[in-house]
Amino acid sequence: MKVVELMNKNVVTCHPSEKLNVIINKFELFNIAGMPVVDKGNLIGIICQSDVLKGLKAGSIQDLSVRDVMVENVITAPPTESAVNIARTMIEKKVNRVPIIDNGKLVGIVTRGDIIKAVAECG
Repeated sequence: MKVVELMNKNVVTCHPSEKLNVIINKFELFNIAGMPVVDKGNLIGIICQSDVLKGLKAGSIQDLSVRDVMVENVITAPPTESAVNIARTMIEKKVNRVPIIDNGKLVGIVTRGDIIKAVAECG
């Protein structure tokens, strides 16, 4: 199975200048735990709940922005990648979500939950 078959194409993203209180609201509103950080159409990072919590040790939720806490070295994959390889990458790199990039553009995201759902539906 290719990740294009199970990825979420409606990706919730954020901008590096957004404040963390806005990000927390997005997490709750969209029932997600992380999202890609995009600037001028380019993927520049990723942020998750644990990044926000780590940031709160250093500053206030009103003062900190995504840029202050995001992870910049993002593990990505093409839509043609196999779901098995994505799952292995998630385990090896200890990540819960992998943005899917096609021709330099963000086209989807795969989470551990997406992989578990696909496995459950297969059988």
